Amino acid sequence: MDITILTVSFPLDVETSSEIQALVKINETLESTSYEQILNIPVMTDPLSKGFAVLAYAKEDLVGVITAIDMIGIHAYEWSALVHVDYRRQGLGQALINELQRNLEVRGFESELALTIKESQSGTAFLQQAGYEWNFSEATLKAEVKYAEKQLDVEVVPYTNEKIELTQILMSAFDDSEDEVHTMLEFNVSNPSRHVFVAKNQQEVVGTVTVVEENKILWVTALATEPSHQGQGIGSALLAFAKAEGQRMVCEAVMLDVEIDNDKALSVYEKAGFKPIIQVDYYVKTPTTFK
Repeated sequence: MDITILTVSFPLDVETSSEIQALVKINETLESTSYEQILNIPVMTDPLSKGFAVLAYAKEDLVGVITAIDMIGIHAYEWSALVHVDYRRQGLGQALINELQRNLEVRGFESELALTIKESQSGTAFLQQAGYEWNFSEATLKAEVKYAEKQLDVEVVPYTNEKIELTQILMSAFDDSEDEVHTMLEFNVSNPSRHVFVAKNQQEVVGTVTVVEENKILWVTALATEPSHQGQGIGSALLAFAKAEGQRMVCEAVMLDVEIDNDKALSVYEKAGFKPIIQVDYYVKTPTTFK
């Protein structure tokens, strides 16, 4: 098998991005499985994206790819692989992983997560054979953009100088350290496609949400409510605000990810009109595969 493997850093050029999209379309047609989301197709050409792609060519045809993204620049990579159906079970996947690991080490990675779509039996088998084990799963939910009347006595405004309050809220919600929250906030504030909002009740900060523009989709992330105000409809008000923002930005839909065992959050999202469309499974290396 005459295969050439090379690595290119994000942002990808238009030609390379087009080759990956063509490979995705071929496999999606044959397998009826969507790979666009986990391969980071929408953001791989974004100048602010941090990451890389490992590419495998048979002569001039792209037959395999791994894309790895460092979402907020803290050396924590998420990656996913796709190999043309005609080139599987020939060792190509492992060759791609070997090059991936070399690049992760060169870039000083601190953690990695491997992603696959639940419906992809080949993806699951590939990761297990490569020494990865399931860690957790997330459902991607989708809702229509929709104008909503103001809910409760809550005002949602752009983030300005509420760093102290948001730090405490986000630390409590996601069990992150203060440094991790500050890194996330700085990344969200500095990225023009990301917009941080603060929910206030009589000038008291009671919640926050960040929305991310990605082509015609508005993604909801970092949604959190101040602990003493939980159960008072703040989260629902922020979701209604996000759907209204999606309409204002002329987006086609609003989407978000949530861990599938988070029943409380799932209930809130479903009541707000969000419906599950896909499940992504996250894998980590088994201890015996560490060097």
